[in-house]
Amino acid sequence: MSRQAFFLFGRKLHKTHYLANICTNYTNVCLQFKAILEISQIISNFVKKKNAMPNTIIFNARIITMNENMEIIKNGSIQIEGMQIQEIRPGKIESVDAEYFDAEGMIVMPGFINTHTHVPMTMLRGYADDLPLHTWLNDHIFPAEARLVTPENVAVATRLAFIEMIKSGTTCFNDMYFFENIIASEAKKVGIRAVVGESLIDFPTPSFRTLDEGIARCESLIQQWYGDHLIHPTVCAHSPYTCSKETLRKAKEIAEKYNIPLHIHVAETRKEVEDITAQTGASPAEYLYSIGLLDRNVIAAHSVWLNSKEIELYARTRTSVAHCPKSNLKLASGMADTDSYLKAGINVSIGTDGTASNNTLDMIEEMRFAALLPKGIHYNPEAVNARTALRMATINGAKALGIDHITGSLEVGKRADLILLHANASNMIPVYDEYSAIVYASNSKNVRSSMVNGKWIMRNRDVLHIDKEETMNAMQHIAETAV
Repeated sequence: MSRQAFFLFGRKLHKTHYLANICTNYTNVCLQFKAILEISQIISNFVKKKNAMPNTIIFNARIITMNENMEIIKNGSIQIEGMQIQEIRPGKIESVDAEYFDAEGMIVMPGFINTHTHVPMTMLRGYADDLPLHTWLNDHIFPAEARLVTPENVAVATRLAFIEMIKSGTTCFNDMYFFENIIASEAKKVGIRAVVGESLIDFPTPSFRTLDEGIARCESLIQQWYGDHLIHPTVCAHSPYTCSKETLRKAKEIAEKYNIPLHIHVAETRKEVEDITAQTGASPAEYLYSIGLLDRNVIAAHSVWLNSKEIELYARTRTSVAHCPKSNLKLASGMADTDSYLKAGINVSIGTDGTASNNTLDMIEEMRFAALLPKGIHYNPEAVNARTALRMATINGAKALGIDHITGSLEVGKRADLILLHANASNMIPVYDEYSAIVYASNSKNVRSSMVNGKWIMRNRDVLHIDKEETMNAMQHIAETAV
């Protein structure tokens, strides 16, 4: 081979080797890239699975749906995907990736909806008992609130209220108080459904000095939480005797602007009726109607002293009542004739009021009182039967708050807001009728587990997301400064 030919051959060989190296390196890079992609996919799938909304199937359950037909499924299953109920039917639903919850011996039903309360008032539980409402409120509660109601104390008192409410089966509450932004934030952390509104009142409060400040806080709260899947803002005008006509109209204006509920105390005592009538020439509900306040978005708390005309006005305007029987009895405010209200077509729900006037937040107790009192008032054992009382504590509450399209009953497409009651307990068996067993026999200890928006907030009596010991110790410290 000539020198020139040998040189050319060498160059060709070098080039071939060079290209081979390039191909080899390219192949290696591709393999590495493929491996990286596979690892990335594995990590991505893991993260997705970890962050995926839960898929839960509750089976072996006696299901109280509280739907329009009041359907009961004796041995059924509920499939929950994310926040919603996907399927309800007899038998067991099969799924490869679901968490199964065996509800043998349990009643599964919608969680209770407390339509009138003041949750931070747990810090004033038993503070000034056995006094008339206006004495209790003006001479004791308002001054105590001026000293004790701070953002820090409200947070502690709210967490304490949540422990009690969750343990007694409440999954949604409607609150009127001060620093409601704190209450909303605490509810979000715990996972309980909350309808919240800053209490508007014509004199200084712990959270604002002027009415303009109060209105600003009210609108800020609405804007912060409007559209949230768990927290629902509302407007709260305290009452006709603490709010001027201008304040009431402003509250109504804000409620209409955002199409949200308006929450107000109405006709709680005979004194209130007498005072409002003397000032305006009309009874409380008639007065509110005359200024355009009553409609389907209004939750009228208490409404003990309604005359026949006012009952007709409530029915015609679709104003809802938040009935608080225990608080009304304890303050000797009177007994609302809820049987007549219901027969007139009024949507009657149930609230506990605050623990300063009740002294519990137990909706099972409240529901039982709501069923028993009308029987005594009318000497009629058929007044407000068990089915009606349970509707008042669940779906009627959702209707009052304008959220019955998402909660209040167990139906496909609605949020999974539910509780499990131990029906095989000694205080409940035998269960001949599920409604009467729940209303007349059950107690808060029968509530074993609770779920809101498809997430457990209590499992086997263990309240999740709240440090019980820390909360109770903090409340004891607050109580030491109260006297």
